[in-house]
Amino acid sequence: MFTAIIVDDELFVRKGLIGLMDWEASGFRIIGEADNGEDALALIKEINPDLVITDIRMPILDGIGLIQAASNEQLSTSFIIISGYHDFSYAQQAMRHGVMDYVVKPIDEQELEDALARIREKLSAKKVLEERTSRHREERQMELLIRGELEETDLTHWKSMWPDARTYTYVLFEINDVLPWNGSVMPMTDIVHNGIRTAIQEAARSNVETMLYSHRQCYGVIIPNVDLVPYGGSMRRLLESVMHRLRERFRLTFRIFAGRPVHDLMQIYQSYATAKEALQFKLLKADELIILYSDIEGQTLHYKYPDDETYRKLTEAVEENNQENVQQSIQRLFTTFQEQAFSPEAIKSAIAQCVLNIVKSIRCMEGDEKELSGLEPIMSWHDYSITMKELRQLFETFVLEATALFSKLYCASGKGSIQKIKSYVDRNYHQNLSLKSISAQFFMNSAYLGQLFKKTFGVYFNDYLHQLRITEAKKLLRQKELRIYEIAERVGFNNADYFVTQFEKLERVTPSEYRNRMNKPN
Repeated sequence: MFTAIIVDDELFVRKGLIGLMDWEASGFRIIGEADNGEDALALIKEINPDLVITDIRMPILDGIGLIQAASNEQLSTSFIIISGYHDFSYAQQAMRHGVMDYVVKPIDEQELEDALARIREKLSAKKVLEERTSRHREERQMELLIRGELEETDLTHWKSMWPDARTYTYVLFEINDVLPWNGSVMPMTDIVHNGIRTAIQEAARSNVETMLYSHRQCYGVIIPNVDLVPYGGSMRRLLESVMHRLRERFRLTFRIFAGRPVHDLMQIYQSYATAKEALQFKLLKADELIILYSDIEGQTLHYKYPDDETYRKLTEAVEENNQENVQQSIQRLFTTFQEQAFSPEAIKSAIAQCVLNIVKSIRCMEGDEKELSGLEPIMSWHDYSITMKELRQLFETFVLEATALFSKLYCASGKGSIQKIKSYVDRNYHQNLSLKSISAQFFMNSAYLGQLFKKTFGVYFNDYLHQLRITEAKKLLRQKELRIYEIAERVGFNNADYFVTQFEKLERVTPSEYRNRMNKPN
C-alpha cells in the first residue's frame, strides 16, 4: 500500500477527491491534506508520502513551485497534477519537472484510477529497486555519491581503490532495442553487471573491481583517470575498447554516455548530471554509439511541436493510401526532429499526436484501430531504451499498416467518398467552404451530397460546419488572446457579426461572455 496526500486550496475539492473512489482498492492510503504549496512542502518533509496529488493554482506556493521545491530538495515523492483545461501548458511544464501524470478538471473517476494504476506500477518497480539497493551497501553509497549526499567520511573506501586518481568521470551504459515486440531478451541483471565490469577491467588493465549502479534503464560506473593510462588519457579510446568487448560478450546494442570529469569524488554528482545530458542526445546522434559530454556541451535540445502542416499531410496521405506521400511525410517529420533538435519528450509528444490523428480518422471510418499490430509498440516505445532507427521503423510499420487498413475500409464501405469529404472539411473548415464548392471539387451533385451527408452523419452539412468552427473558436477563446474578429477569420467566418450570431445560437452566450467565464479563477 502506497501513501498519498492531497493538496488543493478548496476544501470541497479535497473532500470530493477523497470520497470520489476507493483509494485502498487502487493501492493508496490518504495520510494528509494541505491547502497550499508551502504547507504541503512541510508535510512532505514530515511524513514522506509516496504520492502528492496537487492542483496547479494555489495561494502562497502554487503547484509548479511545490514541484520545483521538492525537486530542489531532492525529495523522492511523486506527483500527479490536477489542472483546468486552460492550464494545460502549465501541466506540460510540470511534466518536464518529473511529474508522473496529470488529470484535467472536471476530474473523471476512471481517468484518475487509470493514472493511479500507472503510477502504482512505477512506484512498485521503484520500490523493488530500492529494496534491492538496500541489500548492497556499496551500491547504496554509490547512489548517495551521485546525488551529492555521501558524507566525506564515507569516501575512505572509495578513495583507497584509486589512490593515484586525479579525476573521475561518471559513465552510463545503456542497452537499446530489447523490446517485447522484436523477440529479443534482456539478460539477467547480474550477467549484465558482470559483463560490463569485466569489460572495463580488461580494457583498463586493472585489478580494481568496478562498482556498478543500476539506474532505471541503464548502468552507471565511475571511471578514474588512471584507467585511461593505456589509452594516452583518452576516455573515448577506453570506451571504444570496452564497447568492443561488450559486443563480443552480448548480442545487444549498447550505447555509452560519459559525463564531464571532476577532480573530487564529492563532485561526482556533477559528472553524473552531465552524463544524463549526453544521454538526452541519443536519438538525435543516432549513429554515435559513444557520446561524451564534450561532444554536446553548449548544444540545446528544444521542447517544441512540428507545424500543423506536417501532421495534416501525413494524415491525408494515410487516408488517401498514397504511399509516396506517406514516405515523404515520415521523412519530413524525422528531418524536423533532427534539424530543430527536438528533445526526447518533444519527439514523444509529436509521435503520439501523429498516432492519435490517424486513430481518430480510422474511427471516423468506423474502423477498429486495434486491428493494427503496430499500435501498441508505437504508443509505448518511450517506456524502453530505443534507438532512432528502431523508432522510425516502428512508426513506419504503424503508418503503413494504417494506410492498408484505410484502403480496406474504403473498399468494404460504400461511404468512402463521403468520408473523404468529411475528412476534407475537418482539415479545411477555416477556408471558404460551401456545399456547392465541395460538391464541384468532388464531382458530385450538391443536392445529393447534402442528402448523403445528412444520412451518413445525422446532421446537415452547414450545421456540421458551423459546429466545427465554433468548437475551434472555443479553443482559441480559451487559449489565445486574440480579438473576436481575428478568431472569426481564423475559423472560417468572413463576417464577425455572423460569427457572433452563430456562436450565441449554439452556445447560448456570446464569445466575449464565454471567454470571461473561462478566464474566471477556480
